[in-house]
Amino acid sequence: MSSSDLSPEAIKLLNRMTGPPLSHPSFTGEPIDLAQIDPLSLGDLWTIAHATNRWENNRPIKSLAAETASSILKLGEKMEPAFRGAAARDYLDFLSDKLEREPARASGYVADFDWKEACFCLTRCIDLSFDGLGAAAKRFLAAADWQVMPHLAVALARLVDDEFGARALEKLAADLADSPFLVQELRTITALDLRANLAVAEVAQVNYPELQEADPAISGGHYRLSDIPAYVAFAEEGLKEAAARVRKIHNGEVPYASDKAFTLKDRDVIARLVRVALDRDAAWLPPVLDELFRKVSLAPTAAKSLPSQSVSIALGHAVEAFPTPEAVATLRGVLAIIRHAGVQKKLKRNLNGAERGLADRPEVALRLLDGQQISKAQLKTLARCLEAGFASHMSLKYEDWRARLAGHPQGKALTRSLIWRILDSSGGGVGVLPVIERSEVRLQDVSGSTVSAAPDSRIMLWHPSVATEAERNAWRDRIADLQIKQPFKQAFREHYVLLADELSETNTAMFSGHGVSIVPFLGLARQERWKLEYEALTRSFGQWTARLDVDDDIFPGCTGATRTRHVSVWRQNGKKALPVALRDVPPVTLSEILRAVDLLVSTSGFALTSDEDRQIWHARLHYLATQPLGAMAEMRKEALARALRGLIAGLQFDARHLRLGAYAIHLATGRVTCNGEPIEVELPKHSNLAAVPWLPYDEKLLDAIFHTAVEIAERLKAQSAHN
Repeated sequence: MSSSDLSPEAIKLLNRMTGPPLSHPSFTGEPIDLAQIDPLSLGDLWTIAHATNRWENNRPIKSLAAETASSILKLGEKMEPAFRGAAARDYLDFLSDKLEREPARASGYVADFDWKEACFCLTRCIDLSFDGLGAAAKRFLAAADWQVMPHLAVALARLVDDEFGARALEKLAADLADSPFLVQELRTITALDLRANLAVAEVAQVNYPELQEADPAISGGHYRLSDIPAYVAFAEEGLKEAAARVRKIHNGEVPYASDKAFTLKDRDVIARLVRVALDRDAAWLPPVLDELFRKVSLAPTAAKSLPSQSVSIALGHAVEAFPTPEAVATLRGVLAIIRHAGVQKKLKRNLNGAERGLADRPEVALRLLDGQQISKAQLKTLARCLEAGFASHMSLKYEDWRARLAGHPQGKALTRSLIWRILDSSGGGVGVLPVIERSEVRLQDVSGSTVSAAPDSRIMLWHPSVATEAERNAWRDRIADLQIKQPFKQAFREHYVLLADELSETNTAMFSGHGVSIVPFLGLARQERWKLEYEALTRSFGQWTARLDVDDDIFPGCTGATRTRHVSVWRQNGKKALPVALRDVPPVTLSEILRAVDLLVSTSGFALTSDEDRQIWHARLHYLATQPLGAMAEMRKEALARALRGLIAGLQFDARHLRLGAYAIHLATGRVTCNGEPIEVELPKHSNLAAVPWLPYDEKLLDAIFHTAVEIAERLKAQSAHN
């Protein structure tokens, strides 16, 4: 590359990496401000930095040149480079040099790395028409195995010239004839412009089973391939063809063989196609997906095998990533018929995530109520969707809410069990409880006064973090007075507020230093949609990503314990995610993130695996009995105080316990003591016809403590009568 293209700061860095060694190792030369390096300058230095950043015996070589190269590459972790045509050519030549020197690199994991680097460079090149790129692309193709990344091979061949591109496509079509969907996808992308071709190549480089759950092709909840019209058309054509293939298997037109309906390469294509269709909420998709998903997940015989396990699992991941009411219903239907226990277990996890994920698509989620009748399972899905909407600030047009939710024959019961917040033009709002009489909706505030809402206003669920302490207590009292059982914690929901000095930081130590048992920790994490990363767990909350760091690199199958560290919140910045100051996260979202971490940490902190000794269990309970109550136990205390009000005389609460005479029930564990000694309280079995006590929300521990308190009160009453 000509030095005339380089900035002064880039030239200084280039000279450090390519100039003669310094006479004294302590001399570092004139300081260079890396803040002056922009994306183009970073791209200009990219090839030299990679060539200079050398290692020996698994350690970086120490020199001014190597340390400069390392600093430049670390800058790339915060800022993506942009490549001029000449810089892209140089990097392709650098990769080709490695392939030519080491022919073994042409296949396997190392080759995958080289192809990904080539794709990274070309997708960020600002001048794909640069004359030298064609020769560099042809050289790379001559040294590499095209089947490692066939989508990029097509793009590289097109950089050479149209004739070479056509020959390359036909060669790939012949080599990949056993994967017709992939061949069809390659033919589709050659009709696209080169940049769109490269966009598909970048998405297709994801190694499906390992990374698809955290698909980098999804940005801000949107699938990148959905913006390419020709690919959208291919999605409809390809998925209908896939459904037709499994239909023939079930009709006996094609012999059935376990896991042979599609190759793994075709599986990846189908995964991309269904994500595009779900992301766009395509009108033609529901019947096509229903047939494909059901028939690919069930053998036409009585066998427990499937026509394609991999496609069934891929469809489950896609529905979780881009849920629609129809797709969720299909997934639930598949779970009802599937015979393969392993795949069924994975799809159940997808269903759990899909139900929560509907909250990020509120207008789509409301289609659950478009029909005349909805099942209990669908109502449960809607409730989970609404709860997950706390973190994403889900709001609805008031008229839509009134017509489709409050006015729905089955939806109105759910609506009136929840507290809502009418938003005004200034950004404020008032909490209201709907009262529905003869299909008419009236809104009442916490005092019972009628509130009116303008037709063009918006409405969302009320959250305790937007209220004062007095208002929170007032709503809890009102819910208790009306004996409303809420479908999830709302009035009694935990909320979390950080100190002012922590809000200016990018992380909080609120949950640092907690020991957790790895097996239940990971089990609950998967159920709650956390994803494993190196020494961390991450979870998406709309446009925000929460990160909980831990002491160890844990993975499924790990046993023992680890310790939690800081919690941080990240946000996508271009194609990179960066940590943000916690003050920039909306208070409700931050509260929900911290609540999710609290659930994970507090539950796993004293959960046990089946092989753990009862002595250890009792030791842990004894330890927890001395600790202050967490937010969840505090809310349990608030709920019990109202649920037991007037039922039991002499009831008292202290810092950690519900007390009745000599008896104490720990509010975090349910452990019962009498005069300080642990005891077991056997609860009587209740008939299904017995009156169900009012509790504000469903929770096993809340229910257990409530019934234990009632049983102890009955015993004390009987003793008093006997005496």
